[in-house]
Amino acid sequence: MKTKLIMVEGIPGSGKSTTAKFIKDYLEKKGVKAKLYQEGDTSHPADYESTACLSDSQFHDILDKFPEFRDAIQECTGKKGKKYFTQYRDLENIDSSIVDDLAPYDVYELELDTYEEVSYNYWREFIEKTTFGDEVYIFECCFLQNPFTKFIAKHNAAPLRLENYLKKISSLITPLNPLLIYLYQENIDQSFRHVYQERSQDWRDFFTDYHVNQGYGKEKGLKGYKGLVEFLEMRRDQELRIIKDLPVKTLLIQNGERDWEGYYDTVKEAIK
Repeated sequence: MKTKLIMVEGIPGSGKSTTAKFIKDYLEKKGVKAKLYQEGDTSHPADYESTACLSDSQFHDILDKFPEFRDAIQECTGKKGKKYFTQYRDLENIDSSIVDDLAPYDVYELELDTYEEVSYNYWREFIEKTTFGDEVYIFECCFLQNPFTKFIAKHNAAPLRLENYLKKISSLITPLNPLLIYLYQENIDQSFRHVYQERSQDWRDFFTDYHVNQGYGKEKGLKGYKGLVEFLEMRRDQELRIIKDLPVKTLLIQNGERDWEGYYDTVKEAIK
């Protein structure tokens, strides 16, 4: 295969996870080694998950507060430049209060300028430090979804700023001949509602709150489920617009008819 990186994107409920898993299984049946990293994977090589970003003083304050767990914390921590990165999910089984203290420093809680720098550098690490042999990397949601929610949902940044950031990432990954597969629907309420109803109340409350009660949602006065759907419609439209100007090969799949056999035939053709 020419491509070494396949990225699967789309709003929640669009079929990203099942499509990414299908691609991995399909490639492996063809004898191609595939590495799949899905949403929530703490071992992701290009996207921080449940990882705190700390200054020297912040990190040592944590160590001083939990001296009995100093070794465990250090084992979960790597230093890059002047910053410490601690994967705090790995500490949940030791003492939940450590997680409570580290979570406010999560990479996705950073000021936008710092997040942009940290995220770009992690993508660069992935490109520079990975030995790309015959295997293909498959990433779900870290190229578009996660930056979009950070830039727009949380900080209400100008779409142009997000677009410029994505162009920088696109330039980094160009040597991998990446393929972006974007799944979308015309009727988001119809496609998303079943996912929303299947999830727990805690998930629904968190997900809705994140999108309607922060930067963009507050500015636009979004409320409840209706406001959430409005946000997702805006996100789809913005992502489709941005994708057109990115220097990345893209496969758009409008999957509102749920014809997965047909969609997967299209995917197989694109990843030959």
